[in-house]
Amino acid sequence: MPLPSRRNLLLSAGAAGLLTGLASQPALAFGKKDKPVTAPNSDIMFTNASAAALAGIKRIVIANYVIAFQTETSDFREATRFNKAETKATNSWDNFDVDLMQEITDAGYAQLKADFVAHGIEVLETSVLASQPFYQKIQTATGFGSPAYWGNGDGKAVLVSATGLAPFQSYGPETGNFELYNGKSTGGAPNPPTMMKRLKPYQLPGWEIDLAKALDAAVVKAWQVVDFGKVEAGANRWGFGGGGGTLDRAEHTADASSHVRIREEQSRLSFRLPTSTNRKGESVRQIPATHMAPPKDGDVVIAVGNPIFMGSDLFTLTDAGETSGQRMTGFLLGGAQHINIAAHLDAPELYKTRVSGAVNTLMGNLVNAALPSPG
Repeated sequence: MPLPSRRNLLLSAGAAGLLTGLASQPALAFGKKDKPVTAPNSDIMFTNASAAALAGIKRIVIANYVIAFQTETSDFREATRFNKAETKATNSWDNFDVDLMQEITDAGYAQLKADFVAHGIEVLETSVLASQPFYQKIQTATGFGSPAYWGNGDGKAVLVSATGLAPFQSYGPETGNFELYNGKSTGGAPNPPTMMKRLKPYQLPGWEIDLAKALDAAVVKAWQVVDFGKVEAGANRWGFGGGGGTLDRAEHTADASSHVRIREEQSRLSFRLPTSTNRKGESVRQIPATHMAPPKDGDVVIAVGNPIFMGSDLFTLTDAGETSGQRMTGFLLGGAQHINIAAHLDAPELYKTRVSGAVNTLMGNLVNAALPSPG
């Protein structure tokens, strides 16, 4: 009998008889209550400089516009000295639509251009980039295809660039651990470079400055992260011997939820200025590896300070069961118990409306924080 669906799942599997249960569970706490779609300026942060550094800006070129849509998140409960049970839990979006993602991305890109124009800023056409030698160097060093099936610190993701604008990744030390994804993924476009490759072009911040000088315009990069869910793995093992027998029992759990949201700190607008002398760029904290520092991939970087929530009613979560490969590996080699959760988007148009509305509003709020009020 198939398990009933829930917005939030608590799944458990017991090694003795492999019991799978389902219970309604409160949503995982993300540290903040759901916020409205709008992003008030109090929730916007400058990660390095301030708006004063942008004084006098008259012209910009948008060199990068990417939205990373989370499609899978996972968690691993590792065995300890006193608890040998291991659990690998995965929460995967099973029906994502790249065309829908592209529409959201293109609308946000158009809104960003309009917001700059509304502030009296000249926005150069992206066609001017292709012939620029320093832009060509950037693309050779860290450019990739779109859509790219890749990932980040929140799990697997599809990276979608605005139509007609080739994407690239910023210098590794400036973005930190969140974009340190070295997995293998398949898709119709070339993958982004791994972190190791992104450490090599140390000239990249300088190339962005040179590009800004050549065009006499601030180079703007927009990078956003839209997440859909979260999962936490758990495990417990206990037993005793005696009386002619041994009791050994393990329980594996996965606590999953769906909250569509724009990711705090990593969603940002970055400016590289033609007047900059910081050719080495910045370096953000990368120790420990679990620390996700706000990026500083520009002379001025404006980021979302708190997550922007868009609801927990868009996805249905169900138990997807183990794959045949996972069952075979477990039978032959042992190891972690796998719990797979399928997240199904029930209302694609409503998702598009909410996410696109939040992205478009965010573009305006970031530009408003960066530049004086128009008029």
